[in-house]
Amino acid sequence: MSSDPAPHLARARVRAAVDRLYQADAQRWEVACQRVVRFLEGIIESMEFADRSRVVVDGYRIKEPMRTLEKVLKKSEGGALPGEPGEVVGLISDLAGVKVLCKSSRDLEAFVEVLEAELARTTRFEVVEPVKNYHLDPKPSGYRAFHAVLGSADPKAEHPIRVEIQVRTRLQDAWGELTHDDLYKPGGPLAPSDFHTQVAASMANLLSEVDRLADLLAQDIEQTSRGDGFDAGAETQAEDLLRVTVTRTGPGYAIAEDELGRRGLIRARDVRSLAEVTGDAETAGEGRKSIKVSDLVRVGDVLPAAEVEYKGNRYFAPVEFAERR
Repeated sequence: MSSDPAPHLARARVRAAVDRLYQADAQRWEVACQRVVRFLEGIIESMEFADRSRVVVDGYRIKEPMRTLEKVLKKSEGGALPGEPGEVVGLISDLAGVKVLCKSSRDLEAFVEVLEAELARTTRFEVVEPVKNYHLDPKPSGYRAFHAVLGSADPKAEHPIRVEIQVRTRLQDAWGELTHDDLYKPGGPLAPSDFHTQVAASMANLLSEVDRLADLLAQDIEQTSRGDGFDAGAETQAEDLLRVTVTRTGPGYAIAEDELGRRGLIRARDVRSLAEVTGDAETAGEGRKSIKVSDLVRVGDVLPAAEVEYKGNRYFAPVEFAERR
């Protein structure tokens, strides 16, 4: 161990800069993260997911001061060490972060497309660094995610307030847990061995293939839920109707059970057709297409419906909506 005190003094100077930065801005990072969370949740709400759990905001975090210190030291190797809080901010863009989890790659790509469009329009945040799409261009380690760093205006802040958004599939997020990647980050106790690197990259590739298969499964479920190819029936007789109870609903379809406990799908097209007949919602042009099943059919509703079997699947076509008080 070197007896030269200079490295220890330099490290202490960086630690003091990090401590001053956290004292000045930690609360502002919290507020900025909460603003970003609300912004992202608004985007998700605007997207027509039949299953709202397909994309969720998985909270936010503030990087621990010791992790920040170690990352600064790592990034400053061979150069001058920062001695001021503003210099630390210039080196580290992910002091505050918000994570978004998606069920599949297709969900991630759909969300990122809307997110980038909203970021191009909004005045609430500024994209302060080029986005990094490790989902499409993975790191050599196998890491996959979409990153965007937003600046959050705060006229009282001494230093720039930034929040990093990370968008991952659930399997991409699980990869970090399965490979214990926190142990190998700057400040972690371990240096990755060749064995760890190779196994982690192989796992990432395998999980990426599972994501691809999940996309195929989701596409098939969507096509089935639409029930393309049949008319639910203008000729249905009253005596053929069932009374079904809605157990789940969303923008694209609902699920209901009859009195025998058999489950069936309620298609968006049948809800929209009924709305057109009853005048319960806009029916002209794009207005009709914008009607969501969940706008008119809610969990617990009991509906008279026709049963249709098509390609081995069961559908319930409601002929009346539940009365609202």
